[in-house]
Amino acid sequence: MTRKIVIIGAGKVGTALAALLQKAGYSIVGIASRTRESAIQAADRLTPPPSVTDQAWELTPRGEIVLITTRDDAIRDACGEIAEKGGFQNGQVVLHVSGSVPSGALAAARERGCFIGSMHPLQSFADVEVAIKTLPGSYFCLEGDPGALTVARELAEALDGTVMTIKTEDKPIYHAAAVIASNFFVSIIDLSLRYYEAIGIDREQGLAALTPLIEGSLNNIRALGPVRALTGPIARGDTGVVARHLEAIRRVIPDTLPAYKELARLNVDVARRKGTLSPDAADRILELLKE
Repeated sequence: MTRKIVIIGAGKVGTALAALLQKAGYSIVGIASRTRESAIQAADRLTPPPSVTDQAWELTPRGEIVLITTRDDAIRDACGEIAEKGGFQNGQVVLHVSGSVPSGALAAARERGCFIGSMHPLQSFADVEVAIKTLPGSYFCLEGDPGALTVARELAEALDGTVMTIKTEDKPIYHAAAVIASNFFVSIIDLSLRYYEAIGIDREQGLAALTPLIEGSLNNIRALGPVRALTGPIARGDTGVVARHLEAIRRVIPDTLPAYKELARLNVDVARRKGTLSPDAADRILELLKE
């Protein structure tokens, strides 16, 4: 029998999940959003289009599975309001898709006899079309009640995803790791472009020039892992290059000096583990970074 799903939240991820899960054979019976207009836009991507509402509790009783795909800070309130209005049924599975919020945010649903959990796609979504293309095949991180995890695993595998599970209390560290790899990476590339701009290279040309280097580094990480993939002056113990970097940054764009120093300290740690940075060279570089 086809499982029936109600989706609460018609943003990028909710809309993409609705389209992809329907394609995978699930019955999307309802989409709720803060505004009917956004729910209608999401529903119009489906055939047949599901019922829509801006009052989530009207539709949630129709689903075996309720996916809450709102923004992170709205999850607890959305779940609480549905529970208060009698929108949950005993035995339903209620999942959210946040990477940072633990499944405990759905406690109001558990109190109504539901199984609760989270199913976070470890992916970055710029818009709905990108989400539809990139979500299949992603890793999904699951945590929550055993009864919810069984269903979350089923959904992830229907999307050709690879599943990993964590303990609920480890959710913040899991999400911090994802933020570093994705969001902080974006900021680091932006910092590189700021340096180029400071010497007259515009952002478009700078990004075009850096892209092959970025892709080469990523390929090396895939092939060798991050420690063996490390190259550059710190990995070589080239103190003189680091000193010239620091001098130039102080002169040209001094407000970024703390960021460079912290990243350089991380490089020293990785280079030590790689074994290419001698203890003396590491100490000299760390002394430079203290100045």
